[in-house]
Amino acid sequence: MAEIENELQKEFELERMILFSDAVFAIAITLLILEVKFPHLPEGASSAELRSVFKPVIIRFMAFVISFFFIGSMWARHLRLFKYLRSYNNTIIFLNLLFIFFIVCFPFSVSGFSDNSHSHSPLPVFLYISNITLVLVAQAVLCYYLFRQDSEYTMPGFNLEKKYLLLQSVWTAIIFIITIVLMAIIYGISGNYLNLIFAIYALPVMILILKRRLKKYKPPKQKSKASLVSNRILP
Repeated sequence: MAEIENELQKEFELERMILFSDAVFAIAITLLILEVKFPHLPEGASSAELRSVFKPVIIRFMAFVISFFFIGSMWARHLRLFKYLRSYNNTIIFLNLLFIFFIVCFPFSVSGFSDNSHSHSPLPVFLYISNITLVLVAQAVLCYYLFRQDSEYTMPGFNLEKKYLLLQSVWTAIIFIITIVLMAIIYGISGNYLNLIFAIYALPVMILILKRRLKKYKPPKQKSKASLVSNRILP
């Protein structure tokens, strides 16, 4: 009886950590949209003036859309990671905090990118891509720590699912690290802001290749949430 109560207490503590993380994701997305404000429209403005007024708003909104779906995908991956968790330690708490710290940084990097897009300075672009990369690296480190061999903090079994999530996390982080290196090399050689686009164009190509390579590791349909919760409480 005492053992069951202890497991239920652990379950409650894990739920608190997960709910805290969910709240951070929600707040980060909410802060992003607060940066997108409808502009003041001057009376009798011509179509050219309206385009000039709306141009920065459109850039901010596109940055919001990209960041929204990226943060959403990170939340979904975080959900898949933590459903295998049955216990925790201080390292897991720290790695999770580090991961969501970089999520919280998004409103800062997005505002820097969108508000300075006209300056042709490489710094806002590097900052934004670096923010994405740091999120992916922190998430990959957390995933590796959770799914390392014979981890006592995750449910036994589900090896195929764990391997798929680990490979997906690690290789996505590597792709973005490669992208930043390419951006630095291209800008260092050419000194031209527009040439950074070539490095960014490489991203969808590398991600598509990664998806094809990981397809063979993709696990079959996973167990229901109720089954996973049951396995977490009763080891």
